[in-house]
Amino acid sequence: MLSEELTPQLSRRLREWFLELADRLGWRVDKVLDSYRLAQRSVIIDVKDDGNVISGVRLRVPSESRDNTYYYVSVGPYGAKCTCEASVIRGEVCKHIVAGLIMWNMISVMKYGKWLDLNELAWLKNSTEHE
Repeated sequence: MLSEELTPQLSRRLREWFLELADRLGWRVDKVLDSYRLAQRSVIIDVKDDGNVISGVRLRVPSESRDNTYYYVSVGPYGAKCTCEASVIRGEVCKHIVAGLIMWNMISVMKYGKWLDLNELAWLKNSTEHE
């Protein structure tokens, strides 16, 4: 019964967080949702957890366009890295990094009830990709 009451609140809060993330990146919301779908298909390699807060994650994220190809992503408070071409060559915040942010947020919410504050990620403010 309690989970049924929280589900609409969680869904509403998640939608708000996705909208905030899209705005921060200058992306369309559907592109953030693409990253959400990538996060769902990703494998967690490591979670940085100090017992109070999740301070980052490492993931293996599947390529959307290439079979049997994966990218490795690390996200944390001081930066993010991905092995895809958009990130390595052009230095962009790619869909894979955003998938990492989404996974980091969801683990934090599930384990500690804490939402990732995008304002605390100075590196995210310096994103150069705008669509």
